[in-house]
Amino acid sequence: MASHNPKSETSLGEDPDCFLTNPDKSLVPKFQFFFSKSISRSELKRVLSSNPHALEYDLDNRIVPGFNFFKDLTQCSDYNVFLAYKNCSSILTLNLESILARNIAVLREKGVPESILVNKLIVHPRIFAVNPEKFRRTAEEVEKLGFDPLKQYFLIALQAFIQISKSTWERKFNVFKQWGWSDEDIISAFGKYPRCMIFSEHKISAIMDFFVNEMSLKSSYIADHPVVLSYSLERRIIPRCSVLKALLSRGLIKKYSVCSLLLYTEKQFLQRFVTPFQDPYFLKLYEEKQALSH
Repeated sequence: MASHNPKSETSLGEDPDCFLTNPDKSLVPKFQFFFSKSISRSELKRVLSSNPHALEYDLDNRIVPGFNFFKDLTQCSDYNVFLAYKNCSSILTLNLESILARNIAVLREKGVPESILVNKLIVHPRIFAVNPEKFRRTAEEVEKLGFDPLKQYFLIALQAFIQISKSTWERKFNVFKQWGWSDEDIISAFGKYPRCMIFSEHKISAIMDFFVNEMSLKSSYIADHPVVLSYSLERRIIPRCSVLKALLSRGLIKKYSVCSLLLYTEKQFLQRFVTPFQDPYFLKLYEEKQALSH
């Protein structure tokens, strides 16, 4: 059982730099363990600052076995184990065998590819830290909706159902409905690109407003191409669409796809929409709009 040390917890929360520099003697072995895994001081500070309770657990009975269990379970590197800790520090104090391992077993039973599973576990470990019965039920519901466990969207849909509360789902449904989407449109968009329900209501509204009111697109276009909601409005959508509008106003292009425009890499975008027209105005416009995002 962990011994509670409120002094350690308070010190870490108030001054993590000082705490790591002059730690309590009982904590030195714990820091040494993480440093032995090539974890930097700044990275360790970030994780322990967000979950100081981790230091209350015994090194030999909990911290080391937990670290090794996670590594064996995922067959990943020491650094990736710690990366998972950075992305969700609560797994440091989670009973991995009774919760994490059972949830991973559910996905392996369904045939989720190991590479996709391990990547999601490292980047978004929080979705695995839920009650195993709830996790299994949710995974089955996602599968019934038609998501293929062999594809990465299965885990993204699972993440959405686990992370988003019922009230938040309802609010996001209402945001889309305000732009004329039907229930069927929303469900269809979620099926095509489940991340669309993970984005904040503010992001969804701002992007919908720009496309409908600034670009004169029908909201149904976004429902058909929900991936466009994934891009940054300031850094990608506005700069590229500003160039597009300038080209259209000068009659330099007629056919275009906003979805393709946003999907292109930076190099591809410049090659297709800036360089061919040999006018410095377009590059200047693009760079000015990008600068506004900084």
